[in-house]
Amino acid sequence: MNTSISTNRFTLRLLNDTDASECYLSWFEDKMSKQYIAYSSSSISSLKDYINSKNTASDCILWGIFFKGEHIGNIKYEPINLQSGQATMGILIGEPTWRGKGVAAEVIAATANCLKEQLSISEIILGVDANNIPAIKSYEKLGFRTFDNKGQGIYMRWSLS
Repeated sequence: MNTSISTNRFTLRLLNDTDASECYLSWFEDKMSKQYIAYSSSSISSLKDYINSKNTASDCILWGIFFKGEHIGNIKYEPINLQSGQATMGILIGEPTWRGKGVAAEVIAATANCLKEQLSISEIILGVDANNIPAIKSYEKLGFRTFDNKGQGIYMRWSLS
């Protein structure tokens, strides 16, 4: 599996515990991020533990999104089910100045291609808050389609085949 992917603007690489920084930690206090993410961390130590736990999980890939060396977000696939060819995705654009600039679309397309080519993943699934309209529109442009709607949560899938 590729540990690093390059897109037009970004470098994605597997996170390691040295990426746990005050800047990364601040993303969990950001008002916009807090609305839509399930994970939160309150210390560098717990952030390092989180990164290490994802790196040792056999069904998870956690890539950091970097622009000219600056860590601006993460994309995670967990669980990855090789038997069914499905991967569940989550993305966080942590740096507020990068939101709404097409980061998610560029990064999702590149990682989906990598998962398809290297792991034979044929479908990506995600959950998104029903109020996160910009994210939903971005996912739909990529090819995701809603398959379930549970109140505040919308579940979408993208067939890669």
